[in-house]
Amino acid sequence: MQVPGPGGSVSGSGSSRTAEYRSELSEALEALGLEVDVGGSGLVADGTSVDLEVFERAHPHPGVVAELVGQSAEPALLVADRISEAARQVLRDAGWSWLDRRGHLRIWIPQLRVDAPIGVGHGDARGTGNSPWTPVGLEIAVHALINPDVEVSARRIAADTGRSPGGTQEILGRFMAEGLIGSASRLPLLPDLFWETSSHWPDDGWLPLTVDIVEAARVAGPGELVRVDERAATLGGARIAAAADLPARCYVGKQGLRRLRALQPSDAEPSTFVRSPPLQWIPELEGFDPDEDHPWRVAHPMICALRLGADRSRGREIVEDWGVVPG
Repeated sequence: MQVPGPGGSVSGSGSSRTAEYRSELSEALEALGLEVDVGGSGLVADGTSVDLEVFERAHPHPGVVAELVGQSAEPALLVADRISEAARQVLRDAGWSWLDRRGHLRIWIPQLRVDAPIGVGHGDARGTGNSPWTPVGLEIAVHALINPDVEVSARRIAADTGRSPGGTQEILGRFMAEGLIGSASRLPLLPDLFWETSSHWPDDGWLPLTVDIVEAARVAGPGELVRVDERAATLGGARIAAAADLPARCYVGKQGLRRLRALQPSDAEPSTFVRSPPLQWIPELEGFDPDEDHPWRVAHPMICALRLGADRSRGREIVEDWGVVPG
């Protein structure tokens, strides 16, 4: 196991740091039931030598992880206090390994493939039952992202979203346990909260319509559509070439969606896509209320950015260039 030098490497004495990482990795591997030997030849797990360059960061966001990947000629190992799902995907795409001290280990080398949660001495490897990524959780995240310098308060969020303060407080506690909202500062961890939220943003199940957005708005009902597409993003400050030429994408409530589903199906190219919103509270962009020419609402730029950020190719680049993400 090699501890790299300057230029993105970990700091401190090479030999002492190597011993620390070997100890952490051996504990994690043993927790998963693997036979581990730590000797003069390095760390060996189930007969396979684990000899990886090691990088350490506290809680790197995907952009930092991408830079680390670019610095190393070969897949390496990232050790961090927390690694978001978006950052993990960057590592997966590059064939890297990681140790997330909250409770997850991935070793991806020939003859040894490990990708599993761990729960012994490495943070809280809770199941999905304690996941913050519920509709209420998405609303908490959006509220915190829109107000990055304001302490996150369950009572304030509940008043804006229409949720119960008790239920909101419960989910807020899960964000604090994940380290995405400070338990002492009550402020969001940025930009990590954005990228983690984006990686959990529901963006499937779109209903294709061959009618344009004006006709879709007429069928759905006045003010029923909320634009969340590239055109809506440009109204909030994003720079997207030919945004007006792309199909419109809108959230629509149950009644409006039912009316739109009744439209006659066609083989023509879709002009509009609609789906139910992933959360009940959808903040809007001020100054773009529905009118006769534009009978739809426009989502807050943060909503549009979260949708775009889920696209790891073009969307992530647009969001980073936009500068809408705090931090």
